[in-house]
Amino acid sequence: MTAAALPRLLPAVCCLGLCSVLISAASAQGARPRTAPPLPAPDPMSYQIIHVDTAQALADAAWNLRSNQAIVIAPGTYDLASVNFPNGVDGRITVGRFGAPIISNIQVRGATDDPADVVLRGAGMLNPIVPYGVQIFTAREVTLANFSVGEVYYHAIGVQGGQGAGDIRIYNVRAYDAGQQIIKGSGAGADDVTIEYSQVDYSVGAIVHPEGSPPNSCYTNGIDVTGGDRWIIRDTRIERIRCQNNTLAGPAILVWQGSADTLIERNLILDSSRGISLGLVASSDHSGGMVRNNLIRWNPAATYAVDVPIYSTSPNSRILHNTALTRGRYPNAIEVRFAGATGVEVAGNLLDAAIQPRQGAAPVLSNNRSDAQTAWFRDEAHGDLRLSVAGEAQLSGALPRHPQVLLDCLAESRPASTEAGACGRDPQRVFADGFEL
Repeated sequence: MTAAALPRLLPAVCCLGLCSVLISAASAQGARPRTAPPLPAPDPMSYQIIHVDTAQALADAAWNLRSNQAIVIAPGTYDLASVNFPNGVDGRITVGRFGAPIISNIQVRGATDDPADVVLRGAGMLNPIVPYGVQIFTAREVTLANFSVGEVYYHAIGVQGGQGAGDIRIYNVRAYDAGQQIIKGSGAGADDVTIEYSQVDYSVGAIVHPEGSPPNSCYTNGIDVTGGDRWIIRDTRIERIRCQNNTLAGPAILVWQGSADTLIERNLILDSSRGISLGLVASSDHSGGMVRNNLIRWNPAATYAVDVPIYSTSPNSRILHNTALTRGRYPNAIEVRFAGATGVEVAGNLLDAAIQPRQGAAPVLSNNRSDAQTAWFRDEAHGDLRLSVAGEAQLSGALPRHPQVLLDCLAESRPASTEAGACGRDPQRVFADGFEL
């Protein structure tokens, strides 16, 4: 890839959290890396726009939201523990009041395109005065965008399906450091939620929580959906979903308890205890679903417990063209479990460990590789799992393109003959030795 071509590629690469390996070259060319394409400003013909610049003003505006309103938050750090919350209970930001009529066509967003510019901060993972960062109750057609939210007792973002919350877009948001699950979709009806160009992470790891299950345990997932249909999780970096006491944390992405038709694609999951789970304890936990073009890597030197990168109990699910490296920490890279998980397809994945059917599962396997080497990737140690020159030579475009995977990890078109794994050949490569990088 030439230096002149680099700015074109940065937005797509950075959405996967790969910016660190490209920033120095981009800076030399004067390019400014970005994590998401800019979200258009709210149209004043469609929204009443409310500007806020204090935590109290934000809480008041959210409490009084009506349909067709957009809250725009000025840059700054917003201490939610300082809020005199309108219902007199706690410092969460509420979108749609509990038990009230449904409102719709709502935005809550930072004023800039950088989520680090607007930080909604609670009182810490062990202080219940701020239980949630943002909690959506009776609201639909909601966009949350361009801010960071974390340091809370339960969840950084909660979607309450039982109250009517659904049709939610979480865009260019960093959700971090929650005492339990970081983003939580709760109950039937929490449907049609899209998370994209975002970051979900622990700064260090999850804590032992007094209200864990069981109590005083590490009780976390990155994104946890119960009973939700048609969630889309894409182009998001998920990192350090693990326990500080080194016990086994829950999955980075867990969609279960009657959920269906989840699409999980082009995410980067690093240094966590577990990866992606469609279902967990039974084949009735999830139905359908697609897991494709994701990049997952475990740290070989870590001391915390780990489990499988990709796991499905979901009938008719598809696990296609993912790259998953256990680095010797776990014997399997993909597991499909239970006899009821029928019609599962596992194809085109690039792995360094086995694909393991469990308890009567019989997935259909094709064109997978379980012999991946670290030298096949550009910078495996820092999470850049695009193919190196050596990786391209080893894989050499030997597979027919799968009809469900027409794009690769950068959302670029795959050629008719492609490679195993999430990232195909670099079409911009000029020299065989990769010197132009």
